[in-house]
Amino acid sequence: MMTSLSQTIATRIVPDNHLAIYWLCQAGFAFKTSKNQVVFVDPYLTDVVERLVGFKRMMASPIALDEVAADLIICTHEHLDHMDTDALPALARNERIHFAGPIECMKEFQKQEIPAERCHLLEEGKSLCFGDIEVHAVYADHGELAPDALGVVIDFDGIRVYHTGDTALRIDEFKPALAMKPHVLLPCINGAFGNMNAGDAAALTALAMPDVVIPTHFWMFVEQNGDPARFLDLCSRLASDTKAVLMKPGEELLFQKPA
Repeated sequence: MMTSLSQTIATRIVPDNHLAIYWLCQAGFAFKTSKNQVVFVDPYLTDVVERLVGFKRMMASPIALDEVAADLIICTHEHLDHMDTDALPALARNERIHFAGPIECMKEFQKQEIPAERCHLLEEGKSLCFGDIEVHAVYADHGELAPDALGVVIDFDGIRVYHTGDTALRIDEFKPALAMKPHVLLPCINGAFGNMNAGDAAALTALAMPDVVIPTHFWMFVEQNGDPARFLDLCSRLASDTKAVLMKPGEELLFQKPA
């Protein structure tokens, strides 16, 4: 019998100075640390976008909603493909899971009657300590579509991951995030609804100089486009010292902290 992704994450023993990274499609990722903490960012697990907006998902979720086992779920903003409101009730029933996001997400957590002690506000320039993990909320520009949208730099015991969230390229405003010297960069590349396209994301990669870059936010909806092949090509020319990785849904990347 094939092992499910939830089983893979649960049984994965992550060595010291490593981080297991799993792509959940769209902007969603799961991370497991060497200390067995599991963090999800922007998991889109249902068909709520099609139900409410009409955009049909073209990639099936690699993890079953009722099998999600996480310590912390971070939503970078309130859009349904980042904060899945159809998934929240089932996720909230697992008392292990805490939730974090900007103010509009906090309002939805409250609406879903998730206990206040399990909900954590993220604000630009401030940090959240959660066990051995630090979540630094950083600038994102998603325009009027989501004025309080954020990116996050997550410090997993010295391994820093920069998830841009949904954002246009704003080099000056990104400087605080880049100053944290992320080891792994997760940029959106869809180039629609105000987001970075492949060229923008490659330019950001050249500035950030991470060890690994993994493009996100493409091919989930035909309306959102995205060109990962062009992104990989541009990275090979603009950021040749960075390893650009295209992940398939549910795939694991085991990242080792540089010496």
